Formats: sequence, structure tokens, C-alpha cells
Amino acid sequence: MMKSKSFFPISIVLATSLMVLLLSSCTQTGMTSRSVSIAPAPDLLRVGITSDAPPLIYIKNNTVTGLEADLAKKLGQFTGKKVRFVELQWEDQIPALENNKIDIIMSGMSITTARQYRLAFANPYLRSGQILLVRLAEKAKFSTGIYSLMNSSHVIGTVKGTTGDLFITKTLNGVEVKNYKTSDEAVKALIRKDIDAFIYDAPMICHYAAINENNKLTPILSLATEEYIAWGIRKEDGKLLNQANAFIADLKSKQQLQRIIRTWIPYM
Repeated sequence: MMKSKSFFPISIVLATSLMVLLLSSCTQTGMTSRSVSIAPAPDLLRVGITSDAPPLIYIKNNTVTGLEADLAKKLGQFTGKKVRFVELQWEDQIPALENNKIDIIMSGMSITTARQYRLAFANPYLRSGQILLVRLAEKAKFSTGIYSLMNSSHVIGTVKGTTGDLFITKTLNGVEVKNYKTSDEAVKALIRKDIDAFIYDAPMICHYAAINENNKLTPILSLATEEYIAWGIRKEDGKLLNQANAFIADLKSKQQLQRIIRTWIPYM
């Protein structure tokens, strides 16, 4: 897939940015409204989230926060709608959208061909990819990133249904994989030595490495994939899709998108 000049360098995964990432993720707050079921309304934007993906979307002090939360608030202002977050399990996000229980998914979702069959994606706002999180003492074993997992006896952790999970399933044969419901569970499993590596999106892996310095976790900075993160919208909701695309274009034209992203994901 060709790279676009409108996206930002994947150097977010450089080790020297990890501590800055930790600090920035602890100073911002998003919107506080959350619900499990909200009826549709013309003046309401129901935002589906799975709040376990810092620094993109997570809960801090009982408040939805992160990059996606900031963007959701601004999208609400742009469209003149009141934003309400709807917390869902990751695997329930797309069904909830299809069944009109939410209006948009803003939860660090990567564009995939399979997902495009079921929903429309707004123009992507961030380029990311899959990398590994491992124990620092075993870093040398994974020096070649994903290639270190081939023909090995390593146990790999993934979050069920994510692009990392799909990548491992399709790419590696004979590797033992353990699926977890959340990224927090996978990181805890890595600390307990239940798994040898955890594959997940680069921004989140960097975040977990930063906040687990005492547990001596480190990212492997070799990208396994190149992915684009975007917001999912019902295919029949062309109005909201056009509004989301106009919002992204507006942020870019005012040079605000890069600033917002760097607040949560520092770049070198």
C-alpha cells in the first residue's frame, strides 16, 4: 500500500518517545458521557468505543479519554451534535453499528477488506502497524520482529478479533496463540510469562512499554504490517460519512490534526 504525505511518520515507535508518551497520556481528558444503550436522535452522535486501547481510547478517573475521545468531541462540535460514548466489547462494535445502536466507531479501528464489506470508513487519519511487546530480558530473541516468531516455540498473545490476531493467524503456521479479550489482559499475561510476546498496534504497544517500565517490558520496533486507522460508519449513512471526511479535511487544512495526534502520540 502506498504511503500518503498526509499521514505521519511511523517513528512513533522509537524508544526515545516512550516516556513522553506516558506523560502526555496522563495529562489529557476527554468527554465524560457514557452509556450502554442510547436511542438515535438527530442532534446526537453515539460514538462506539472499546475503552482498552491507550493512548487512543481508554478510561482515566472514570472519564473516557485519549486521542479518539478528543477527536470525537471536536467532531461533535463540527457537526453540531452532542456526543455520547457507548462502551462495547470489541467484537460487538460492528454489529452495534449495523443494528443502529451507535452512529460511528471511533476506537482505533484499522481498515481491512473484511470490515469494508460491512461498513464504510471515513478517510483515515493515522498510519500505524503491528509490532511486538516483549520482556526486556528476552529482547534479543525477537530482534527481527515478526520474523522471530516463524518456526519457533514462542507463545504469542493477541486481542481476539484485532488485526494483530488476524495477521498472526494468516501468516504464521504452527505458532501457539493465546487470545485475550483486552490488551490489558494480554500485557498482564506477558508479565506473568504466560506468553512470550504480545502483538498489537504500535501506539498502544509503546504506551504499555512506557507504563510498564518497572516490569521491564520493551517494544520491538520492526513493523509487521502497515495499517490505516479510520472511523467506521454505516454504509447507508452517507451524510455522516461526508461530515466526517469534511471534518478531517478541515483539521488538515488548519494544520490541527498533526498537533492533536502529537499530543497523544509523540513523534521524533
